[in-house]
Amino acid sequence: MQFQTLENQTINELCNLFNAAFADYLVKIEMTPESLQDKFDSENVSLEHSVGIFSDGKPVGFIFHALRDSASGKMAYNAGTGVIPKFRGKNATVRMYEYILPKLAKYGVKEVVLEVIDKNPPAIKSYKKVGFTILHELECFKGFPDISSPDKPLIVEESADKFTPPDHFWDWQPTWQNTTQTVLRSGQYKTWSILRGNRAIAYLTGNPGSGRIAQFAVDPDQRWKGLGTSLFCHFAGLSSNTPMVINIADQAGQTQDFLKAIGMTPFLRQYKMNLKLQ
Repeated sequence: MQFQTLENQTINELCNLFNAAFADYLVKIEMTPESLQDKFDSENVSLEHSVGIFSDGKPVGFIFHALRDSASGKMAYNAGTGVIPKFRGKNATVRMYEYILPKLAKYGVKEVVLEVIDKNPPAIKSYKKVGFTILHELECFKGFPDISSPDKPLIVEESADKFTPPDHFWDWQPTWQNTTQTVLRSGQYKTWSILRGNRAIAYLTGNPGSGRIAQFAVDPDQRWKGLGTSLFCHFAGLSSNTPMVINIADQAGQTQDFLKAIGMTPFLRQYKMNLKLQ
């Protein structure tokens, strides 16, 4: 097996590789070239800092890395790791990281972060072998709300490129896929707000086409008054697929209590892991 970065691969080649590697995954995932390109664009994936395994000149495994600046310096995000079944069990992930970590460090990356499903012990073992440690758990929920909104507040659709999320409403930070930067770069998301005067007191950002909800929050002084329920019911009425919220880093549990109360159910738990390079 050979290792090299992925900037010379076409989006079609990478899409075929992704789908082959994830064909037997715990959660069904299938990409089109268009959806994979949107993922690359919105998450800031850098193929020059991503790595692939090659056999007879063909890619058989990959780690996609996204890069952004943070308050503590350059950060890399593992936006996906996959290996075609035939080539697993050969320390593939560890060997890919042995190849790419020096390149990330040379570029100035200070930290690498990722999420991994808790029911994937081989992957967790590989990441720990590389040096990653678990930071905390992340919960994922899906389902249509089975509770009616107690009232019908005016819900306003905001312009995606002008809306600034009131992050002081947040009890936890969105993970990479759900950050405001990712949402704005994607162009697939819309935001709905409930206003008091000219000020948002609750909002939800989601993709009606996929059902993915990236962010939602209610002013702490306005919670448990049905505002969040109204937004979720509104989004569910527009969604083409089952509404889904992934990677909730809610250590206090209040957000999870809300989602359960409106009828959404947990379906997946992940660990957020990190590796310090400098």
